[in-house]
Amino acid sequence: MRSRSGILLFLFFPFLAKAQEPVLVLKHITVVDVKKGGLIKNVSVSIRGNRIEHMGNNIEIPYSATIIEARNKYLIPGLWDMHVHLSYYGKDALAMLAANGITGVRDMGGNLTQIDEWRDEIAAGKLAGPRIKRAGPFIDGPKKMSPLRASFTRIPASENAARQLVDSLKTAGVDFIKVHSRLSRAIFFAVSDEARRQHIPVVVHLPKAVSPEDAVRAGVRSIEHTESLLGSVIYEEQDTVRTRQTISALKKLYGTYGKKLAASIAAHKIFYDPTLISLYRVHGTGYEKMLAPRLLPLITQLHQAKVKLLTGSDFAGKDAGIRPGYDLHDELVLFTQAGLTPLEALQAATVNAAECLYMTDSLGTVEEGKIADLVLLNADPLKNIHNSRDIFAAVLNGHYWPAEALKRRLLKADQ
Repeated sequence: MRSRSGILLFLFFPFLAKAQEPVLVLKHITVVDVKKGGLIKNVSVSIRGNRIEHMGNNIEIPYSATIIEARNKYLIPGLWDMHVHLSYYGKDALAMLAANGITGVRDMGGNLTQIDEWRDEIAAGKLAGPRIKRAGPFIDGPKKMSPLRASFTRIPASENAARQLVDSLKTAGVDFIKVHSRLSRAIFFAVSDEARRQHIPVVVHLPKAVSPEDAVRAGVRSIEHTESLLGSVIYEEQDTVRTRQTISALKKLYGTYGKKLAASIAAHKIFYDPTLISLYRVHGTGYEKMLAPRLLPLITQLHQAKVKLLTGSDFAGKDAGIRPGYDLHDELVLFTQAGLTPLEALQAATVNAAECLYMTDSLGTVEEGKIADLVLLNADPLKNIHNSRDIFAAVLNGHYWPAEALKRRLLKADQ
């Protein structure tokens, strides 16, 4: 028979444990409301453990709390880079992301075991890095690829094999399925159908054999890359032919066809991740340099159709020219050049990302009860989106990191 004191201890243990969690208080800060727009000025935000506990003018501050005087600072939800490839770039990317206020990433194809090891190190506090959602291996068709890429690519030989692969990835615990450029149309539909049956999202780099309309009909969660909507012309290997066909495809895309397609994407609640900055940065041929500015109006068109946009950089290898963390902010700038307001650009990197990941209950806004993935800025990002990179500090899963500490981690990674 249990003693009365033992029963009381059992009942009150959760409250005792909560009371012992560290408390961080950001005093006199201005909270940016990225959902409705506007500023909530001169409030205090208390964080217990990894959750925002209270927010207001007269909150109770425990004696043991760590207090950060944050007057004239601006608090936003942590930013998400929704298209990264960590296994290509390596572990150094984690510090670069954190130093730039990127508190979450969606890894779109990589070594699942390696990425999960990094996730564990971040969770244990051994690494300063973002929250990671990951696809594990690419699902692709036969094509020429590097040994590294081949090591985390799966090529199903039949529709039945594709269904078995989806089942095995679901068992492995991946957060979503990523399909790539050379998957056949039949196998694409087998993958998407099985994923729907298994209740796991599918995100697509549109395969050559799959049209944007096919992806919409399949009910994918997100479509990647602005150039995807140009169709199969982007796979033409001869540059002059590809350029000529691309100009024709752009005229079609910016006409009635493109407007109807954008409306259909919006109606089916499919997210779009342009990753346009990658075309500006990638060390490729003159084709990319020609294509990048011509695709900027596509972001405008999708936004006007009320398609929910995401922000992604598509960084991969270190020699590709795309910089983890830094170029996500440049993607935000491109969004404003396409006609989005700074608020709408921030929404793409915060609330839209949380919605796409089915995590609006815990991420995406600065609210009581949500996970403390936050960024403190020195200037108002609603006035100028460039201010999103003027970082005073970051809060990663409740842990406070001044900008100087993040920079030291960054320098250590560079060494």
